[in-house]
Amino acid sequence: MKKVEPDVTNPLAGTLPQKLKMCREKSGLSMRDVAKKINKTAATICKWESGQTIPYGETLLQLCELYKVDITTFFGINTDSNVRITPQEIELINLYRNSTNEAQSVVRSVLKNCQIKK
Repeated sequence: MKKVEPDVTNPLAGTLPQKLKMCREKSGLSMRDVAKKINKTAATICKWESGQTIPYGETLLQLCELYKVDITTFFGINTDSNVRITPQEIELINLYRNSTNEAQSVVRSVLKNCQIKK
C-alpha cells in the first residue's frame, strides 16, 4: 500500500476514500466482509476509506469486481454515462482476445450484420 500524505495537491485524498466507502456501503458489505473477500484486514479497508493509504493494482481490480463497478468509478474519469462495461462484455472481450484471427474476423462480421437499425 502507498502512504497518502495529507496534501491538498493529492487529488485522491478527498475522493477515492469517499468512493470506496460509498461503493462498499451500496454493496451492503461491512469492512470485515470486504476484507475477507479480498484477503485483507478490516484495518486495511478502514485505512483506505479514511485516506491514510490507498489500494492499487490488482487490489483495485478486486474491489471493482466485488462492488460491480468499473475503475472509472474510483477515479472520476468523465465518460459517457451510458457506457459501462458489464461482466458479460468483459467475458466477450476475453473470449475475443483469446480467439484466432479467423474467429475474430467472423465475430466482427457477425456483429456488423446484427446491428440494430436506428
